[in-house]
Amino acid sequence: MHKIIKVKGEEYKTPIFCPDATRGVIRSADQKDLLDANVNGLVVNTYHLLSQPGIEVLKSVGGIKKLMSWDKLIISDSGGFQIFSLIHKNKSLGKITEDGVKFYLNTKGEKKKYFITPEECIKIQFEIGSDIMIALDYFTPYKADKWETQKSVETTTAWAKRCKEEFQRQCESRGMNDGTRPLLFAVIQGGNDLEMRQRSADELTEIGFDGYGLGGWTFDDEGKFDLKLVEQIAKMMPDDKFKYALGVGNPQNIIDCISYGYDIFDCVLPTRDARHQRLYIMEPKGDEFYSYIYISRSIYANDNAPISKNCECYACKNYSRAYINHLFKIGDSLAFRLATIHNLFFYSQLTLKTQQEL
Repeated sequence: MHKIIKVKGEEYKTPIFCPDATRGVIRSADQKDLLDANVNGLVVNTYHLLSQPGIEVLKSVGGIKKLMSWDKLIISDSGGFQIFSLIHKNKSLGKITEDGVKFYLNTKGEKKKYFITPEECIKIQFEIGSDIMIALDYFTPYKADKWETQKSVETTTAWAKRCKEEFQRQCESRGMNDGTRPLLFAVIQGGNDLEMRQRSADELTEIGFDGYGLGGWTFDDEGKFDLKLVEQIAKMMPDDKFKYALGVGNPQNIIDCISYGYDIFDCVLPTRDARHQRLYIMEPKGDEFYSYIYISRSIYANDNAPISKNCECYACKNYSRAYINHLFKIGDSLAFRLATIHNLFFYSQLTLKTQQEL
């Protein structure tokens, strides 16, 4: 049975897929393109918005929705994954402390130092003006040892508590009530250690949030999406709260996660694949219910069929494979726009169909 996200006077049915508008934009697509593709929510990234356009700009214009001319759901990722990935790759670019994270970013042509505490993370997300905020968490690194896994869980809990306290202060100072405030989610860490995952889930549930996210590394040693782990984590989350599968995923992963009870999804795949000429079609291939084509291949140069005969998106209703193949060959930006519209429509139909079946 699906849940309804009720936030700031608006309602959104789940399961819902929210493409990543990391810097406040879906590349090559405008508001009308997104609405025509049945997109009802977007994910922006706190880490990236810090440098461009900057929090002062967002504050002055009234938040990311005003800047983007977007009035649907906005989720703001805390940026924890990006910050920790940056630091783990190069220790000179930042440092994790008990109080928060110090890191460097190139901001408007110059290297600038930032120090983000859990409190600051929440304050920034209020200036972004998102509908769903994510508490700052300590990403459990891939193949972390027992000590580092425990540290990530303990720090995530401590930061989540501080995030909620700051969230409540912000709501009170801004005169927000349960009907006008945003929602706050926390992210479960613990890597592949089920015992630590359970501890993380229990501690975060005790603090109390509107929803819980699937965080950290969720792949097995062969690099495959670990369905068993993901299912077990879903069972650790309260059933009366929203379950957010952050960064998930390909169409099959989404269908699997919906069956485990996850409500919200986001991923860069449909838009990134569109820019790389990989287009989804609702036709079975092998064990999967869908397949895809590489539209720039020569076999489509004379193909007058739409991208997918079963698709009602703007691109499929108005243009042929041959024309989109031509656009990619000459490097015209319309190619990226039409491919993006198509892939986003495919993802939207995926969750819409599941909504109707639940």
